[in-house]
Amino acid sequence: MSDRVFLGIDPGPKTSGLVVYKLPLVGPGCVLASNPKATLLEVRAHIDHHAKMGDVIVCECTQAGPPSTQVVRTTEVVGRIMERCAFREVELHLYYRREVLQALACARKGNKDSLVRLALIELHGGDRDSAIGRKKSPGPLYGLSSHAWQAMGVVAAHTLPWTPNNKRTH
Repeated sequence: MSDRVFLGIDPGPKTSGLVVYKLPLVGPGCVLASNPKATLLEVRAHIDHHAKMGDVIVCECTQAGPPSTQVVRTTEVVGRIMERCAFREVELHLYYRREVLQALACARKGNKDSLVRLALIELHGGDRDSAIGRKKSPGPLYGLSSHAWQAMGVVAAHTLPWTPNNKRTH
C-alpha cells in the first residue's frame, strides 16, 4: 500500500480551514498545502480534485447545542460538504470537535485551539523548529496558520494509531 493523502476541513460560516496532508505508511506525514480561509467554492474544488485522486476527506462537524447564527451557518456548510462528497462518491469522515480534542489529548481546560496546535507540534517532532521549521528548511507542518491548524487536527484525529478510523492498518 502506498502513501495516503487526506483533505482536512475545519468548516466555518463564511470561510473554512483546509489542509492537504500526505501520510506515509511509517512515520509522520507532511502538509502538502493549506488554506486558512477557503471559500465554499474553494472547498468544493478541493473535494472535486481529491475525489478524482481517491483521497480521504475528513471534516469537523457541529454538535447539537444552543443554536447561534454562526452555528447554524456552519452546519449548513457541513451539509454542503456532505452533499458534495456524496455526489462525487468520495470517502468522508465527520468528527465532532470533542472527538478531535479527545484524540489529541486536548480535552481539558484552556484555549483549545492552542492546545491542538501544541499537540500537532508534539506529534511532528516535539518542538517548533522540528515541526514547523523555516522557509529555508521547512518542517512537516510548514505553512499552517489560523484555521488550517484545526483542519490538521481533524486529520490527525482520523489517522492517529489509537483512533478507530486509522487507515495505516487497512
